[in-house]
Amino acid sequence: MPWLILLPLVFLTSLLESTALKEIELLGIRPDLFLIIAVLSAIRLDLLEASIASCLVGLAKDILSTGPLGFNASFFIGLSLLIGLSRHKIYRDHIFVQLLIVLIASLVHRGGYALILGLTHGSLSPWLLLLNVFLGALYTVALAPGPYWLFKKSIPMHPIRT
Repeated sequence: MPWLILLPLVFLTSLLESTALKEIELLGIRPDLFLIIAVLSAIRLDLLEASIASCLVGLAKDILSTGPLGFNASFFIGLSLLIGLSRHKIYRDHIFVQLLIVLIASLVHRGGYALILGLTHGSLSPWLLLLNVFLGALYTVALAPGPYWLFKKSIPMHPIRT
């Protein structure tokens, strides 16, 4: 059942990321809808399904981005595994918890990407990179409630086995 929703959602996100989000960027910063989908699927699905979904989301983002191929796919899989293995320790149903997880994941993802850019392009200002990381993470979290409600209504929360 979740695949009937996730596959069209990844396709729609690919269309949005490659077309409409170019029009609503603020200060050259775009939100990361792929990250939102990867985090929410990691929270709501079991570990195997979430890892597969995150791999597909990451590959879709890698295909559309100009960054190193495989960076997003491997990061999203690692993120899914980390969230999946720690799901029993957090209260996952509340929107603020899920938004906090999206914020942390976005900071880590954008920070890692900025680190790679800073190491490969030494002339970039570290303060501008940090500003980009924080504003991009906040922009991503600002758009996360929409996908949160879609996931909440359409994909049931996977129970935690004790």
